[in-house]
Amino acid sequence: MERKNRMRLFLSLGGVMVLLALSDCHRSGPSEGGKPQPARTVQTADVRVVDSEREVQVSGVVSGRHEANLTSRVGGRVTRILVRLGERVKKNQVLVELSGEAQSQALRAADANLAEAQKSFQRIDSLYRSQSATKSEWDRARQRLDVASAQDARARSLLGWTRVKAPFSGVVSRKVVRTGDVVGIGSPLVEILQDRNFRVFAHVPARWSKEIRVGQRVMFRVAEKGAVREVPVVIREIAAGADPVSHTVLVRANVAAGVGSGLWSGQYGTMELPVGRDRIFLVPRQAVLDRDGLKEVFVVEDGKAYLRYIRTGTAHDGQTEVLSGLSDRETVVLSPTGDLENGSPVRVTGRP
Repeated sequence: MERKNRMRLFLSLGGVMVLLALSDCHRSGPSEGGKPQPARTVQTADVRVVDSEREVQVSGVVSGRHEANLTSRVGGRVTRILVRLGERVKKNQVLVELSGEAQSQALRAADANLAEAQKSFQRIDSLYRSQSATKSEWDRARQRLDVASAQDARARSLLGWTRVKAPFSGVVSRKVVRTGDVVGIGSPLVEILQDRNFRVFAHVPARWSKEIRVGQRVMFRVAEKGAVREVPVVIREIAAGADPVSHTVLVRANVAAGVGSGLWSGQYGTMELPVGRDRIFLVPRQAVLDRDGLKEVFVVEDGKAYLRYIRTGTAHDGQTEVLSGLSDRETVVLSPTGDLENGSPVRVTGRP
């Protein structure tokens, strides 16, 4: 048993020695026959530090700038629906017709009452002019005429309400009723969307809402046919307070005129909002290696190139943003070749 324990101890110490030897070789750079490799010629570039506008992305939904949910102002039966879902309509175009028998009867009665009141007033007015009627009789006749005129105008309006018209030009986005349905006052009929003017609603985290302002021009991005389309929008409204549950502030932005073609209500996208300024680190794109999703650069220190893992951000005109892994006083190797290893000696020949 003691012999076995000594053997295990010997193997453990041997493994440790091998690991230390490998670690030393990795740190000191490759060598051939115990001799240091010759320095490799490389080009380098310094890490750049720039003051950049910090942007965040929030989800947004496209909506029509003008939408109308048309409801019935009188009760009756739906006799005709004159439009189809998705059909483009013009302002004042008739969309739905309701049965107006009751309204027609009321109008006929109001017309008859108005005609009688007009005749009565004309007779009293003639007598009053000839001083055969008193002023009070003339006043009562005039009052009856005014009431009859108002009742006739209302009856005529009620009959007109049986023909539901589009308040503006747009597209039929929803139909609620069918021919033959009986509706009451306030029953929804159809919805109209103005499809040439859009707006975007977004919920911005409260901590960022103070950084944006009304009138600010920002970018809204939507996916179209496998590509990303950029749509400029202008912030028009910012809610005064935040939602107590989501801790977000509602922001409404109008799509700039002439660029809303192809959008539709309910379309999803992302709005980019500037929320301050940041110092960002940039390195040339050709200095960054991508190895199975890991981003790496070689940093030159004391005449040697050391491998450094970094976390990258967005691209900026041939430069790559480095979120972590580098500082502003470091130098990186440009277009490192495959034979460059961690700890390899290098000789800098120039900079681009």
